[in-house]
Amino acid sequence: METRSAIGLILMLGILGNAAATETAPTPAAPASEVAVPSLNLPATRAPVIGGDVSTGAAQRSASAGYELSGAGIGSASTPEQGAILTNAGRGKPIRFQNGIFVYPAASLAVGHNDNVGGTDTNETSSKIVILRPEVVAEMKRSGDRYTLSYAGNFGRYTSSTDDNFRHHDIWLAGDNYFTTRARLGWGVGYQWRSDARGSTDRVNTSDSPDEWRAPVARLIAIYGATGARGRLELESSWMQKRYTNNRINTRTSDVDMHMVAGRFFFRVMPKTSMLFEARNTWSDYISPASTSDNSYRKLLVGATWDMTAKTTGVLKLGRASKDYDAKNRRDPSGGTWEAGISWAPLTYSVVNLQTAQDIADSSSGANNYYIDNRSYTVSWDHKWASYVTSNVNAGVVRSEYNGIIRDDTTKNYGVGFYRELGYNFRAGINWNRTKRDSNVNGLDFKRDVFMLTLEAVL
Repeated sequence: METRSAIGLILMLGILGNAAATETAPTPAAPASEVAVPSLNLPATRAPVIGGDVSTGAAQRSASAGYELSGAGIGSASTPEQGAILTNAGRGKPIRFQNGIFVYPAASLAVGHNDNVGGTDTNETSSKIVILRPEVVAEMKRSGDRYTLSYAGNFGRYTSSTDDNFRHHDIWLAGDNYFTTRARLGWGVGYQWRSDARGSTDRVNTSDSPDEWRAPVARLIAIYGATGARGRLELESSWMQKRYTNNRINTRTSDVDMHMVAGRFFFRVMPKTSMLFEARNTWSDYISPASTSDNSYRKLLVGATWDMTAKTTGVLKLGRASKDYDAKNRRDPSGGTWEAGISWAPLTYSVVNLQTAQDIADSSSGANNYYIDNRSYTVSWDHKWASYVTSNVNAGVVRSEYNGIIRDDTTKNYGVGFYRELGYNFRAGINWNRTKRDSNVNGLDFKRDVFMLTLEAVL
């Protein structure tokens, strides 16, 4: 593992010492680990996403409880930083200090009902739920560079299922450094306290409480290339150390160290269209001696990015993925893969987003001799009906084919929400989300409806 980390660091330092590539710095959307496109029952986290699920990818997220509140508002409450590499964005108006630091506080409160907290086929537990999400971003700019320290929490309380109460924390310290008009660097380190909702993994869960875990994370992106240059070169490395803290009889084989190294080259073929070539490798080292899931996961991708008109932007990547397990008795899967995200704005106040991806994921137990072929498809529509009224409609499906055991799941997600601005500082909303999983294994089917009334506040 030390050798791999050294290789990743050498690659990053090498790109800074030489030079080469880009039009505008990308806003990060991928977590530190190798994951598929998120399903729609969980709100999208503002970039940069830190960590994420490192086991089952979309399959796990598609079945989770849908209780996370997001900091991404629609309308005046959201003011994302343009051109950020790995720094986070503040919302609303900042508190300004004389030393040049700006602080953006915000909070969200939700009251709702979950009719199947545990995600079970029978004996469903329904409960009211109250969720509080405080968040704060501290920002400092120096000589064209930008630094942020951010915190976001999610605290949930079930009135009829207190064992499922959760406390989630995300801390992220990041910097975007611009050395020349060609060379720039984004870096970030953070820490996560999270839990896996009951029924959201393929681990055997004999406990009435969610599996809790903690993870330090780090990410580095080096970019070379002037704005408007013909070519752009990116090198990226990330690291995550995930450790479970409870229910150890079932979670001890899920502790994992992950390290990713990627290289990308963009070649501009038209003013707003570039060809993309990418190589990415993720090493997963499971800590338990009982685990047979240590592996190297490689992706080779070719595609394009475009911003042809004010109406259509997107990225499409096709290629081949292969997973090589250290255990000699395990099958090493390989095959075609894809990643795509397309945004279409037929009107200035109406946007349709489409995302799809294919991934080969480990079992969430870390010790079973099987892997999962996940294929996810999601579509969402955001529309502003008036200057103060917006809506979101979304739908998605995740198809999970288990190889090594007899199991296939199809998880569908639907959601609709309406939001009203209450002046500049507040936004109220109402939303409904349904998750429905169909499996060929008896007892794994379930349906969940979650209703929420929300209130967001910024300065």
